[in-house]
Amino acid sequence: MAMDNILDKLKEENFSRRTVLKIGIATGVGLAGLSVAGCTSPSATPLVTPTTSATAAPLKAADPSGYLPTDHQAAIFIADAKGYFKKYGLNIQLTKFSAGPALMTQVSGGTLDLGFAGVAPMISTIDSDPTIKIVASLQGNGSGIIVGTNTGITKVSDLNGKNIAIPSVGSIQDIMLRQLFANNGIDYASQNITSMGAGTMPGSISTGKIDAGFTWEPYVTQAEMQNLANVLIRSDAIMPNHPCCAVATTTNMISQYPDTLKAFFQALNDATNYILNSANAQDVAATIAGSAYLNENGAAIEAAAMPNMRFLAKPDEIFLSGTETFASEMFKLGLTKTLHTRADLFDLTLINQVIQ
Repeated sequence: MAMDNILDKLKEENFSRRTVLKIGIATGVGLAGLSVAGCTSPSATPLVTPTTSATAAPLKAADPSGYLPTDHQAAIFIADAKGYFKKYGLNIQLTKFSAGPALMTQVSGGTLDLGFAGVAPMISTIDSDPTIKIVASLQGNGSGIIVGTNTGITKVSDLNGKNIAIPSVGSIQDIMLRQLFANNGIDYASQNITSMGAGTMPGSISTGKIDAGFTWEPYVTQAEMQNLANVLIRSDAIMPNHPCCAVATTTNMISQYPDTLKAFFQALNDATNYILNSANAQDVAATIAGSAYLNENGAAIEAAAMPNMRFLAKPDEIFLSGTETFASEMFKLGLTKTLHTRADLFDLTLINQVIQ
């Protein structure tokens, strides 16, 4: 889809979030080579049902897994808090990481059985270790650039020369920032860009330590609701319905412990369906806010942040195509040696046996 058409579509969309109205739309944002998936308007993901039950075969005794402190991984938190992992005989041991690339290094190194992170660091890891595969999805959208209220930043071009934070080099946010700059004539290499924990960005902006940050939910919503920063642009305005967090594991895990993974997919499916049920919205927000995973924000912030994401357990065509778009952009930017496609990025054999 041509860039002019993307801009026209963004203008036509009736975005309900007031933050999207702050977008500097005249700056011409958008990912180069945006796929058909990226041009699809946001829509609710339908509830999905398992086609088979978890098998009675012995499961792996414990599964060390890595997660990020973000609402993007709400399904993992709900599965743990609501007992879905235990329901299917799993012992998922969660370890918190501050960024996806470091987490994926542990998956590749064999320390973690499962990694929950953005597709960008997964693509980078697969580029050097083809035994890593994406086996499930978690969500899409849900990030944004927040800026200081006194910085004078009101459009994308104003970011040029400012102090900007990202969660880490190679993260979803980093890749989107690189292409956003490229589309707006800003030289990424000459900018003052630092890595910083996503949750620390709102406070760092409010104190003037940085001018802007590309962070994830709930910190985008937190920054706005607590008047710590303004939302310049949300990630779904850069690439509508873009993929974000997913589940990665190794080919050894797939071949050696298929029943464990199928049980995990059952639990993930239950948790995702729980989130997608609007009747559970307040409980989901309260559970996440009161959990050990994201306990720095109240339920009101969580409730406001959750609609900014698209949750799904099994990758659909939008997610698959969007991941290929990220892979293409990363290759163009010289961040990967190989142009990856869904054929070598994903292994959906087992989840297809569990979820329709």
